[in-house]
Amino acid sequence: MVVITGVSGFLGQAVLRRLAGSPAVGRLVGLDVREPGFRPRDLQFHLVDVAGSDLRPLFEGADVLVHLAGVHDAIPDEELMARVNVGGTRRVLEAAASSGVSKVVLVSSAAVYGAWPNNPVPLTEDAPLRPNPGFPLGVHKAELERLLAEWSLARPAVTTTVLRPAFVLGARADHAIARLIRARIPLAVGGSTAPVQFVHEDDATEAIALAVERDLPGVYNVAADGWLSRDALRALLGRKVQPSIGPELMERALRRLFRAGLVDVPPSEMPYLLHPWVVAVDRLRAQGWAPHYTNEETVLACLGGRQPDSAWKTAVAATAGAGAATAGLVVAGLVRRRRRRSS
Repeated sequence: MVVITGVSGFLGQAVLRRLAGSPAVGRLVGLDVREPGFRPRDLQFHLVDVAGSDLRPLFEGADVLVHLAGVHDAIPDEELMARVNVGGTRRVLEAAASSGVSKVVLVSSAAVYGAWPNNPVPLTEDAPLRPNPGFPLGVHKAELERLLAEWSLARPAVTTTVLRPAFVLGARADHAIARLIRARIPLAVGGSTAPVQFVHEDDATEAIALAVERDLPGVYNVAADGWLSRDALRALLGRKVQPSIGPELMERALRRLFRAGLVDVPPSEMPYLLHPWVVAVDRLRAQGWAPHYTNEETVLACLGGRQPDSAWKTAVAATAGAGAATAGLVVAGLVRRRRRRSS
């Protein structure tokens, strides 16, 4: 039996589609705070909050845990985000221990390496974990890896796999970076020349499936081969002119807008827009996995997914000069809030 937490998220749904009907997988159990859009017959779904529910009865008979649940886009309520991400993972691991699972697959993030001027290009799995302080995605994921390592020391017979994907993009991707790309806003700050890297949702899904269907102990980066220059990314987004927004101005704007709940991008993400944090995937390739999509194809797949509505397009196109990127972020945040209210 395979338990998938966060089964209703875009990556959880992709994993569910891939594992449903797999001869290597028996019964599927999905946990999430909202109903899944795709719900195969062999899925036993439970509407639960992993941070506040008794999960042990739901894990009875479980052999494999795929842990995807969490708040991945930063929110102003840092305590709530930590409760869900860190506290929820503790509860999930406790439930997994009570059921005697034989395998745990934790989907972490390449953000755990941090974005620093002296990062090697590319980073390997042996690089130290030093997420930039204050950036919740990197900080929380690094803490989850620590929790799993501590948990596994007492359970040496359990196979534990940690996957560190770059930003996962695709037609179904629905997170802050995907929304910025669809809004044609360059992921760069004035003066930044750091390369960027992504992984297609299908390739990330295959990496997770590989860890479920085979024993794959250890830590593995997951990304497209190589990386993109900032100029190449701008060309893909169709923006001929890059507004020059200095780091200090951008950080001040993001701080105000994020506190007001108008954007998904916190000011603490600035280092990840300024400095390199691209990864090598040789270790996972050695296990038989290979990306089928390039960085360019992954970005284009994201652009070909759900497109911004006409109001969003018009507002972003109307912005110009030094305030273009910031104004675009405001519009994106406002549209996001309207959609949440109407859903």
